[in-house]
Amino acid sequence: MVDYKKMYLTMFNATEDAINALENVTQALINAQQKCEELYISASEQDEESEGGGMAALAAT
Repeated sequence: MVDYKKMYLTMFNATEDAINALENVTQALINAQQKCEELYISASEQDEESEGGGMAALAAT
């Protein structure tokens, strides 16, 4: 006799594992994207500061 309950539970558990793995991957990608955005913003701010400082130094001469 076919054990449908065992087959169902096997598939259900594998599905749950896959969903959890996908959620972990999704969160890792979101974290990486946010880190890249922070790096971009901080680099842009540093560029603006260095450009602004350079202009002030030129104007003072």
